[in-house]
Amino acid sequence: MATTTPFPPPAGPFTADPISDAGATDALASAPSEATLDALALLDHSTHARTIRPRLALRGSYLAFGDGDEMRLIPLDDQITHIGRGADAQVRLEEHHVSRDHAILVRHGSFFRLLDNRSANGTFLNDRRIVATNLTDGDVIRVGPMVMRYLEVR
Repeated sequence: MATTTPFPPPAGPFTADPISDAGATDALASAPSEATLDALALLDHSTHARTIRPRLALRGSYLAFGDGDEMRLIPLDDQITHIGRGADAQVRLEEHHVSRDHAILVRHGSFFRLLDNRSANGTFLNDRRIVATNLTDGDVIRVGPMVMRYLEVR
């Protein structure tokens, strides 16, 4: 019995429809979708207060949030960072499609690992649904309909 899933179709070097590098320099480029939202406008007040402008970023790891032409960064200083709608999340998103404790970023030495925390709408990395994966500079993270980018400033 075949069932359909809500996962985005696969794309990449091993499929018939490879990903192009045309939009690689866009601040928060992602697959075109009317259901995808820029996350900056939907950060709660305390999370938005912790953001910095990209030109002020020191060496380290950040989550980048955009809204039109504006981009802001949240430093990833803790060993564990919770992303979600709940009051105890360090990165709190005010969007009803985001679970209370949607995803977790865990620092493992010099790199970060992204884990889906059994969320209802899934966590996606570069338009692929994940359970757990390592992050690299420039990865696009989608939590529900919210889009953000993982950045490393060196």
